[in-house]
Amino acid sequence: MAASIDLGFLTSLYIDPDKQLPVAMTQCLHRVHIIHDMWAIPAGSKVLEIGPGQGDCRLVLPAAVGEAGLVDAVDPCDLDYAQAHIATGPLGRHISFIRVEPLAHLASTATVYDCAVLFHSLWYFDSPARIAALLAALAPKTHARRILIAEWALEASLPAQVPQVLAALARANLEVHNPASTANIRTAVSPAWLRGCLSGLGLRVRREATVLPPEGLRDGVWEVGSVVAEGFAEDVGRCCGDGAQAVAVLRIRDAVVAAVKGLQGGVEGVRSMQVWAAEF
Repeated sequence: MAASIDLGFLTSLYIDPDKQLPVAMTQCLHRVHIIHDMWAIPAGSKVLEIGPGQGDCRLVLPAAVGEAGLVDAVDPCDLDYAQAHIATGPLGRHISFIRVEPLAHLASTATVYDCAVLFHSLWYFDSPARIAALLAALAPKTHARRILIAEWALEASLPAQVPQVLAALARANLEVHNPASTANIRTAVSPAWLRGCLSGLGLRVRREATVLPPEGLRDGVWEVGSVVAEGFAEDVGRCCGDGAQAVAVLRIRDAVVAAVKGLQGGVEGVRSMQVWAAEF
């Protein structure tokens, strides 16, 4: 049975809860809806979270598994100040931050997890090949009994979501030419690609849904703002030169700018795109 989750308690655990409250509440609400309401991860579960980064799942997952549960959060990036803050807080005993490549962790651990969670983490990978290798390692279900994925769907159900869909494509087409990229979007794989990849590994979707994120989830605003900024065009020139690829990326940016002009409030009127949530 899934544990109840207190959003007020979770948001109180942020480093600066008063300053971060509006953003924190919406980010947690989005994750609670999928992790608790849709996936119903039971209390007491052992969870492998792949690619937690600075994501708010670092709070929601340990709250979901409760006193008897454990989350191993695996990421090759350095432990940041937010992770250190969580580790010393009331949920710290329920989550371990493990700094290692996910494939290396899977190769070295004997733990069989109740589920592996990839929540808005796949687009951070630097190539589809690395994503495919990770899914291939998870596919035999020897490491985790359930594979749970939540990722941007590259789909808009509202006009205000269109700019983020276009901005994601612009960003991904730029970052593929930037080997040193640390951008939030490096490989914008779609639900269709992920289904096909996992189907080729012998897995079928058990459950899936496309979710409208809560109003106020600002990922769309952030991504669109970074693409319409002048610095984006400068990055295109630096990474792509002045050839056909640069022209293609800049024309997608033009489409982002045009889509934003049609919104009340401009960039601030952007809604985050649909999210695909699936269990394999």
